[in-house]
Amino acid sequence: MNVRPGVSARTSTVEVGSTTVTMYRGGAGAPIVYLHGLCDAHSALGAGELTPFLSNVAEHGELLAPALPGYNGSTGLEGIQDIEDVVWHLADVFDVLGLHEVDVVAHSLGGWFGAELALRRPDRVRRLVLIAPLGLHVQGIEVPSFFGAAAPRGVGGMSEVRGLLFARPDDEVARSVLPDDMGPDAQVRWFGGLAGAARLGWKAPHFQSRKLSRHLPRMTVPTLLVRGEHDVLLPADVARAWVEAIHGARLVEVGDAGHCLPLERPDVAHEVLAFFSAPSGATG
Repeated sequence: MNVRPGVSARTSTVEVGSTTVTMYRGGAGAPIVYLHGLCDAHSALGAGELTPFLSNVAEHGELLAPALPGYNGSTGLEGIQDIEDVVWHLADVFDVLGLHEVDVVAHSLGGWFGAELALRRPDRVRRLVLIAPLGLHVQGIEVPSFFGAAAPRGVGGMSEVRGLLFARPDDEVARSVLPDDMGPDAQVRWFGGLAGAARLGWKAPHFQSRKLSRHLPRMTVPTLLVRGEHDVLLPADVARAWVEAIHGARLVEVGDAGHCLPLERPDVAHEVLAFFSAPSGATG
């Protein structure tokens, strides 16, 4: 698969109850929903442009990427107190868009949300790809504090948070997303844009649910989990715990990538699309 450069997204707003959801669309055909994570909401979707990864996905269907509450103009953050609120918000978004049994790609924080949605509303999700998902707590395994690294600072710029998110934190991709010359004001704006993530990820255990491990064996949706081999926010043992808990789930590990896997390795879209196009029941 050739990696396409980023292409423009069709941007609109959708009214979902009393909230407004910023929507990004690309491509045509059967719908594929993308739930963004910590890496790409501001850097690509916020600029109205699909990443090369999403551009590849959009070649094979209509990509629908809602900005989660608190991101890029989507409202409703005040109504998000726990994971249940997020799940029912997403179910309402699917209702308004008329989505039933669709393929879902969910990255990072969005991976947690996508898994929780598939658990509660498996009728909405045909197949699920979890890319570097957060959300699963495994006893005895600690992950670094994302918000401690992401806090605005004058000295060192954004190097610490890049080190958590990227396998190669000083290369062009990482620096284009989180440049050191953002300046204190820009850093504060970027950090403030994480308010949606902070609602569920601020308190220890960061970005982890102590309940999810008990419920994952109930998952009936065919699931593929993709992990970057250098992802410190999703340790290898946690990734294995995900696939061991979900019946029939498969794990793919991608070299030379960290947590921001779709940005560092946009060719991973090949794994996603192969999974979605496999015959029914063939997840391996």
